[in-house]
Amino acid sequence: MLKFTIYTENKNLAKIEAILNDNLVIEGYTIINTAGYWQGLKEKALKIEILLEPCKGLNYTSILKTICKKIKAVNKQEAVFLTVEKIKVYLI
Repeated sequence: MLKFTIYTENKNLAKIEAILNDNLVIEGYTIINTAGYWQGLKEKALKIEILLEPCKGLNYTSILKTICKKIKAVNKQEAVFLTVEKIKVYLI
């Protein structure tokens, strides 16, 4: 399983949710309200976690980068942070 995490400023939440919901690859996600620091300044932030099972023929990283670019534009940010991890998931 792949875990994608997007870090962005906490504003325009409805627009961010619309960007995520409009993508047919993403079936679900978790949004966590948090605090972030950029260049020593504290800001309200969002941590968005998306779990996806690798699928032959789909480049999830490319898809998530496009989503990040849309979020970056909506929030008028210099950058949005994206991480990718391979993880094990157990449904219990």
